[in-house]
Amino acid sequence: MRRLLFIVVLVAATAVAVAPADARAATPCYKRVFSDWSADGVINGHYSAKCLRKAIKETPEDLRDYSSIVDDINAALLGGGLTLKNGTNTGGGPPGPGGQSTSEQQRAAAAAAKRRTEQAVPHAGTADSIPEESRSLPLPLLILAAIAIAALLAAASQPVIKRYRGRFPRPRPTPQANR
Repeated sequence: MRRLLFIVVLVAATAVAVAPADARAATPCYKRVFSDWSADGVINGHYSAKCLRKAIKETPEDLRDYSSIVDDINAALLGGGLTLKNGTNTGGGPPGPGGQSTSEQQRAAAAAAKRRTEQAVPHAGTADSIPEESRSLPLPLLILAAIAIAALLAAASQPVIKRYRGRFPRPRPTPQANR
């Protein structure tokens, strides 16, 4: 009986110890991209193009609007260090000129792609990237102002008309006698 209890406890403890590793392995690829990027603002790992595209698609709106995550994922997509479906590496090969390894080449290509992206949209994500014409009054505000002015004119028109008629009375036709 004690032996059976010991085995059950041992199996349960092993299952508990192994469960977090299985949960981590089951994390979707795009979430691993998010956690990689959130660690230091750079995508250091190597992910498939499918995974990076899924990460772009699944990026929350607040990250999309207020950070450079989409630009960084696109830079990783353009970087050349992608693994294709057949298992070949697009940035691979033996060490290149100057003795650089494949991972160094991939990092350099990713950095070059990020520079190209920053050159395409200068000051991306800052107030300087907003065009001047978009800093004018918003259209809904202009429409609301026009409606308010029209309401004020409609409310003021009745007293103005009465005052005008009081100053300049119209001549009334003379009453005619009945024939």
